[in-house]
Parts: sequence; structure tokens; C-alpha cells
Amino acid sequence: MKLFLTVAGAALLIAGSALAPSSFAQGAGGAKADTNGDGKVSLAEFKAARVTMMLRADANKDGKLSQTELQTARAMRASKRGGDDAAKPGGGEGGGGRLFAMADANHDGFLDKSEIGKLSERRFQRMDVDGDGQLSASELAAGRQQRGMGGQGGGL
Repeated sequence: MKLFLTVAGAALLIAGSALAPSSFAQGAGGAKADTNGDGKVSLAEFKAARVTMMLRADANKDGKLSQTELQTARAMRASKRGGDDAAKPGGGEGGGGRLFAMADANHDGFLDKSEIGKLSERRFQRMDVDGDGQLSASELAAGRQQRGMGGQGGGL
């Protein structure tokens, strides 16, 4: 009986790890970033997922984000988690302040898809620890933990 349970347990572990590559990439706002199912997230996949996730905060659907839209989305996310992320110095990571101004490359007071894409590229480069141009499950998890998201979607 012990042998059977040991073998069954090992089979479950192997099956679970076989499923992990296609299901690990649930990073950006719950959107599945690994669109080709290869078990890694490319820069193109990462950017597409981040732009989609961030544009969910676009309340007036004009295709760009104002500082107010980001602050509102961040406050809603914080209240759902029971925290106050918007109270972070500099307006919070997704809320504004210095970070919003730095991301707003054309200084029009909004973040467009191109500016969000640039933010995503920089974030991808920081997360790609091994420099292979792909994010593994461990790199994605470390990136979420580093931002204090614990697997949740994030701001800038």
C-alpha cells in the first residue's frame, strides 16, 4: 500500500509539473501572457499583456490613461485587497507623481500604448535575470513578489 501511495504521489507531481509551463504565466491582470503556450513569456507577449491590463483602467475608453484613471484603478485594487497602495510615496507606483511624469514621455498628461509599451520593455529587462529574452515561471514570480503584488496585477 505504501508503495502504491508513493508511486501515485510521484505521478501527481510529474503531471502537475507537466501542466505548469502553459499555466504559469497568469501575470498581467489575470490575462494569460504565454499566448503561444511554450512555457515562457517573450517580450512581445509581456508587452501585449501589460498594455491590455493597464488599459483596463481607461475609464473613458480613449485609448490612453490619465493620472486620475490610474489613481482610481489603484485605489479600487487596494480596497479589494484591504490595503492602501495609493498612499505610497510619489503617488504610488500606478498612481502618479514622479513615476507617471517619467513614463509620460511626450508630456501630454496621459500614457498611451507606446508609453505603456516602453514601461513594459524596461520592466521585462529587469525581470529577465538570465538575459535569455524570455521570462520563465520563476522570473515572473520573482517580479511579482519584488513589486509586492503576490501574484496580483500591478500598476506601472
